[in-house]
Amino acid sequence: MAGNFFKGTSTDQDLRFGDKQRKLIMSRQWPELFDKKVDIKKIDMETIKQWVDQKVQNYIGIEDEVVQRQIVNYLEQQADEIKGPDPKELTILITGYFEKNAMPFMTDLWNLLLSAQDQQNGVAIQIQDQKQQQLQRKKEQLQRLQQKYEQMKQAIDYVNKKIKKNK
Repeated sequence: MAGNFFKGTSTDQDLRFGDKQRKLIMSRQWPELFDKKVDIKKIDMETIKQWVDQKVQNYIGIEDEVVQRQIVNYLEQQADEIKGPDPKELTILITGYFEKNAMPFMTDLWNLLLSAQDQQNGVAIQIQDQKQQQLQRKKEQLQRLQQKYEQMKQAIDYVNKKIKKNK
């Protein structure tokens, strides 16, 4: 009697209960960019995390830590997989949060990841350029502050000399 307990088919065997996510991926048009594979192990994930944090806020309009962690965790988990991360799958996962902005966000992210994996230090060229621009702006700001400091110092010295002459 115990041998007859399981009858029928499982959901894995029944075609009516197929992988809905796979069907959704197959039904959409994807950029050719998404066919390129990314090796997450070659990428500096700290810079990617910072980029994701900034861009999620830009695309969604609010700072959503859940979405940020979901994206980063997906990428980190897929680093150990042979096939690596799938941009199509990740796009489907984040569409509920990003709505119409999911595809532009993923295109930007995938371009960034492809660029980062090709660099020796694992940091994308876009991020390196952005950091250099920030550094240049800070240097310029420092120079302006130093000029103001020198002007103020000269003004104080001038006033002190005038005071000494009047005594």
